[in-house]
Amino acid sequence: MGDVDWQQLSHAYGPATDVPAMLRALASTDATDRADALDAAYGNIYHQGTRYTATPPAIARIIEIAARPDAKQVDDLLALLVHCVAGQLTPTSGPRHATGPIWGGAVRPMTDYGETLELLAACEDAAEPAVALCLRLVTEAKPAERAAAAWLLAALGKFAERYEVAPRLVARFAVEEEPKVRAAIVLALTHLLPLRERWLEEMFRAEPDALVRLVAAMGLARRGQATPEVSTALVGWLYGDDALAFDQLADAYEASNIGGGDLADDIAALLSTMGPDVLATAMPALVEQLSTADDFGAVGLLQAALAGAFGAAPAPAPSDLTATQRELLTALAHNQLFWMIGNATSLLMQRQLPSLRADMAQLLGVDVVDDPLVARRGSARLMTSFGPERALEAWQEVLALAPDDPEALERTGSILVELDQPEEALPLLQRAVEVAHGVHGARALFGLGAALAAIDDLPNAYEAFTHAEQLLTGDDKVTVRHNHIAILQRLGRTDDALALALEHEPRTAEDFYHLGLAQVKAGHYQACIDSMFRVLGEEPDHGHAHYTLACAHALSGKPELALAAIERAIEADPELAPHIAEDEDFASLQDDPRFRELVDTEVSIDDFFTRPT
Repeated sequence: MGDVDWQQLSHAYGPATDVPAMLRALASTDATDRADALDAAYGNIYHQGTRYTATPPAIARIIEIAARPDAKQVDDLLALLVHCVAGQLTPTSGPRHATGPIWGGAVRPMTDYGETLELLAACEDAAEPAVALCLRLVTEAKPAERAAAAWLLAALGKFAERYEVAPRLVARFAVEEEPKVRAAIVLALTHLLPLRERWLEEMFRAEPDALVRLVAAMGLARRGQATPEVSTALVGWLYGDDALAFDQLADAYEASNIGGGDLADDIAALLSTMGPDVLATAMPALVEQLSTADDFGAVGLLQAALAGAFGAAPAPAPSDLTATQRELLTALAHNQLFWMIGNATSLLMQRQLPSLRADMAQLLGVDVVDDPLVARRGSARLMTSFGPERALEAWQEVLALAPDDPEALERTGSILVELDQPEEALPLLQRAVEVAHGVHGARALFGLGAALAAIDDLPNAYEAFTHAEQLLTGDDKVTVRHNHIAILQRLGRTDDALALALEHEPRTAEDFYHLGLAQVKAGHYQACIDSMFRVLGEEPDHGHAHYTLACAHALSGKPELALAAIERAIEADPELAPHIAEDEDFASLQDDPRFRELVDTEVSIDDFFTRPT
């Protein structure tokens, strides 16, 4: 760090003298130190979207850290670089750097906070060495790093032609199998391919995966190249008849690690840029979404709907409202939870429309009722981000008002399972299965399976998981299959468990982990060892993988390797110690004092079952 005079540089909180320590912590072997350093970086060298004079030299050193063979959390480092170079770079926004987006548009530095175009250009130039690193990672690294590498390449359009980035990403896309990585590559190509290039349109028509097609469609809209087919698809996703499928696509979009936020909000933001004809087509979908909107995703929806209904003009007098305008405002008036979203109601004020529900109802001449149940349900949803105990209390208040509320039954039961209270969860989840449909019905079935498994009612747990798997898709379906495998193992049906694990080719670390579990239970020890090494190659601190590896070594007569793996397992997750102490797979080690010393730890029992997103 000595070649930079950090005292002369600044970040969000003044002189950048603390940046060298932050950078060293980013390279630490301690996970807590790295997490604290990452939080610090997002607070000082990239603060709420602003870059500072300390940002360019920090970028250069973060690249050096990410390029080390022993680097940890490389995907997080690459994501930090994306923000430092290009700000918020998503399917609907950015990049915000000196080069600007491929489709044009001036970039405005945050001059009030010291940004200049020269500073933004310096951030780009400092990141040029990341191009070669990302081109290597996007072909060789684990999936999360491949996706993050593609995302960072999207931010480095200034160098794309020099390094032939776009054709190399197109070639990589042709052989890439992981949907989230494919989506990240498509995002990058929406930012890098010349506007004359039609690859995105052709790929959109041919691609079977919904997430990848979604990102392509959003990119085409952002580039000003949305065909009628693309416009129809975007409106269709927003107004789909299958609520469960939309929720699952929205979850996949939010979890894709390419900057996507609320799906409905992001689609609406794009629709508002696609002209009055597209907005007119989208109005029924926007009104439908707004009739139930209850979070900040409503802001983009409302912005698009107001543009579609009113254009650029303020709202007319009540007697002059068109049918479309009246339909939109009536849907808002009847949605009690909408009026809890301050940012959304401020958009109404800008149109000289009422910002209070009662005033809107009076303007329209409609009757509305404030339902305490609806208010309680809205508050309970908000409590989800404050931990399971707070959320449980809030959903129990909903049940006190409406004992058969499907969402409250499912959420309360699922939280109780999470809190290791399966007996209390069972009657709630059983009732939820009877009365809930769609998303909550599917999740209630999964929660019921987990609760039954926790009390060792394995046949009924297996049946509940089977029904849930028929309703769920994507990652949730994979999660249910993993739990099916675990149930079969606990039933002693090890060959059936292995056969199920082998039905689908493993692609992710979690797939290989569950395959390895099935292999060790079926006595295929070397195959299990190979699978666990695949897991640990991607997630070196996966405690359960070290545990399973230890089982395979112990059962195949390799005590030294087993003890080493046990030590790594307990280092990664101390709560595994009591399970290891009681595991019959380690019978050959019970008299070894080294084994007793390793497992002599008092901790709580861990829940081995994974849950859907």
